Amino acid sequence: MAVPITDDRPVPDAPVGRLAGGKLRTFDIVFFVVGAAAPLTVVAGSAPLAFRLGGIGAPAAYLFAGVVYIVLAVGFTAMSEHMTNAGAFYAYISRGLAKPAGVGGALVALLSYGAICTGFYGAFGYFATNTLADLTGVTVPWPLWSLLAVAVVGCLGYRQIDVGARVLGVFMAAEVLILIVVTVAVLVTGGPEGMSARSFQPGQAFGAGAGGMFVLVLGAFIGFEGTAIYSEEAREPKRTIPRATYLAVAFLAVFYTFATWAATVGFGADGIVNLAQSDDFANMYFDLADKFVGPAAKSVMEVLIVTSIFAALIAFHNASTRYLFALGRERLLPRRLARTHTKHSSPHVASVVMTAVSVVVVVFAALVHADPY
Repeated sequence: MAVPITDDRPVPDAPVGRLAGGKLRTFDIVFFVVGAAAPLTVVAGSAPLAFRLGGIGAPAAYLFAGVVYIVLAVGFTAMSEHMTNAGAFYAYISRGLAKPAGVGGALVALLSYGAICTGFYGAFGYFATNTLADLTGVTVPWPLWSLLAVAVVGCLGYRQIDVGARVLGVFMAAEVLILIVVTVAVLVTGGPEGMSARSFQPGQAFGAGAGGMFVLVLGAFIGFEGTAIYSEEAREPKRTIPRATYLAVAFLAVFYTFATWAATVGFGADGIVNLAQSDDFANMYFDLADKFVGPAAKSVMEVLIVTSIFAALIAFHNASTRYLFALGRERLLPRRLARTHTKHSSPHVASVVMTAVSVVVVVFAALVHADPY
């Protein structure tokens, strides 16, 4: 019988730190994963495009994607029971396919998380500028908003990880609540065609345009694998990581399916297709909030989409710093990245590096007048 490997961390021959063990509970990790997925941003931001590409089959596509990810999670969580390592994919691939393959997987993951994190600062600046202008008429340049977000996220990343988890929990609850309020109002009021299961017919989900739609739908679960990244900081990781993974994927699948199906009820199957093909398709959920709840709900949603992106920034900053930490510990990157804070036990050096990279990207984008969105 193979002996389970409960700690895959190497024995260091140079000073490196240890992450704070036992800090994160199951729901703390779920907050990081769901926060990274940014449910309000997915529903209000990309679901209208999914409808535009794939028609009324979008709700069924989100449900199908959730089932696919649950199946993938079975194998993923089985690996997490035998290996506790902040490197996640790096550790798994290195053990299964040898270290060179693991290094390749780690670099792909690090570059992906880093690119998403820095890119989201542009999205934060864009939506914060638009929201403030809509609500007050005051225009603040997007780079200022982005740099403010870099500073706050950097401070949270420097401190104990459970601080970031609590912030994420508040923001995530708010964005989920506003969507629940809107969707319940839609279902109680009813739309022009009443409730219908037409969206869940197989031909609707896998018809013309399904390829482009599934790119968006599958991407809506981004970061679900992040549960394993926090295994060294979790309480009872052999139980916490599988629970968090299944809970996060199940919640996102049900939430996305329910929210998109409610839109087909609110506008009607034919009405939502017409709206999705119009120039105003991006405002689909803001219009839904305005129509079924009122202008105040629309304004709240505009504010919460900014906090939704901010929550995603916290999650992706933490994911990026833990990959930097793990690769520094393995000497694939400078060893200093593996140091942890004497008080917070956080990967503070890696966090500072990620913050500095984000500042450079935002400043460069501003100097070349790049479109933040």
